[in-house]
Amino acid sequence: MHDPPRTFHLLEAASVLEPLAAEHPLVIEPERRWFDASDGRFRVHPPPLAPIGDERGGVYDWLAALPDELGVYCMVLMQAGAASLGWFEDGELVDHKSFRRYVVRGKGRAQPTHLATKGKSRYGSRLRLQNAELLLAETNERLARWYAEFGEPDALLVNCPVRLWATLLDADPPPPFERDAPVIRIGRDLPRPTTELLVRTHRFCCYGRIERVDAD
Repeated sequence: MHDPPRTFHLLEAASVLEPLAAEHPLVIEPERRWFDASDGRFRVHPPPLAPIGDERGGVYDWLAALPDELGVYCMVLMQAGAASLGWFEDGELVDHKSFRRYVVRGKGRAQPTHLATKGKSRYGSRLRLQNAELLLAETNERLARWYAEFGEPDALLVNCPVRLWATLLDADPPPPFERDAPVIRIGRDLPRPTTELLVRTHRFCCYGRIERVDAD
């Protein structure tokens, strides 16, 4: 058998992985982040849009559960002072919005984090804090508008620091989903969110990759 392609689209996963698994049985990595070939030759990272679930089973169960189309999903990319949001339907970017606010101090620490440790703030600090709160409100307002217009998505994909995500959940107005709503974390270090980055990240989430891990 020829070596498999290095990447594969979510909708092509079955045609790529079934022949591979027939020759090199694939087993789930203990933390369920990828599949390992039992002979150690390959490692298969699933597309972020379709992570390996907690249910029992193997690669064939995972393949059987894959959708026939990409479906509807919402993507949230956030860092201190910036957010980029996208609503996707069957791989198409239906709507998007990016926000930028001045919230980072000269030494690079976001104002809410600074206040948690330093106490009182002056005018510049208050301005940064107001901008941080405004960014959260703008983000939740846009998400609420989309949920009201389009309905609940099939998946919510997020790349956001843990502390900032917790702050977003507590913001006023709140997000249009429950605190314990299922979230797919985009496991990738990303630069400052922009619309261009949103499009590139969408493509990343649609593709899985196959690593050759055995020594030559």
